[in-house]
Amino acid sequence: MDGHCQDCESKKCFYGLGKLQSIIFVFLCSICGLLAIGGNLTLLVIFRYCGTVREKMNNTFVVSLAVADLMIGLTIIPLYICYGVAFEPRWLVKLEGFLWIVTTSATTHSLSAVSIDRLISVIYPLRYHQIITRKRCTVSILLIWLGSVIFGSPRLFINDFRKLEKLWIACSIATVAVPLLFMCYSYGRIFTIVREKNGDIINNPNALREGLVNKKAAVTIGIIVCLFIVTFTPSAVVYFLLLFEDDVCTEYELNNSWLWVALVSFYHSAFNPWVYGFRHGELRKDFKKLFGKKCKAFW
Repeated sequence: MDGHCQDCESKKCFYGLGKLQSIIFVFLCSICGLLAIGGNLTLLVIFRYCGTVREKMNNTFVVSLAVADLMIGLTIIPLYICYGVAFEPRWLVKLEGFLWIVTTSATTHSLSAVSIDRLISVIYPLRYHQIITRKRCTVSILLIWLGSVIFGSPRLFINDFRKLEKLWIACSIATVAVPLLFMCYSYGRIFTIVREKNGDIINNPNALREGLVNKKAAVTIGIIVCLFIVTFTPSAVVYFLLLFEDDVCTEYELNNSWLWVALVSFYHSAFNPWVYGFRHGELRKDFKKLFGKKCKAFW
């Protein structure tokens, strides 16, 4: 497409951001990228060098989530910075679409895995390590990433607009709707269990620790669902408006809006390390031990 819509020049419909908008967009992208890279890389370093958290089986899914979020910071966000300052060639559009599907799918399904893992730990606290074994964790993560790559691969080869529409509709369902259902179900079940056990906690002081753990799990999953809805809903709305819009000028405006709502969804990757990682006391302690020593050595 050329730089403007000839059918509605009087409306001044342009493709791309203005100079001030580009500066703001690049600045916000840079902040998001730094937070996503810094937070998730920190989590991975802690998991690699701190044995306390590495021995916990449920952190395996958090590692998968951190890798996916780190990839968003390293690959997707730089591509969107290019979109904010210059016109994108076709090959770059295809690459961005492929990476977007892979990283978003890996992120959202890793989120689902973490939510289900927390639910199992609440329902079956005594049998948890029998159910969530290292082998099952590894197989689940491999399936998540393999499925994400296979699901995203068609974007590298499809050029037909109608086929692309079908692909993006399938992506919206598979990467947003389905994971959200799993997370909502997990939150609902955990919340119900915590509420039912409140009476047991009052009558049995020995159940206090289990109750606190369950309550923390419920709060964590609640934050997960809220962040997911807040960050992914705008992009889903704009995308479905694009699918059913026939007016060229309106499509240009929605394309410009897509840059901003996509950026909002990327901030989810910047928030995840704090929700999943640093809400846990063990991780906070290992963070202080690992980086506290390095800071003392530096000074």
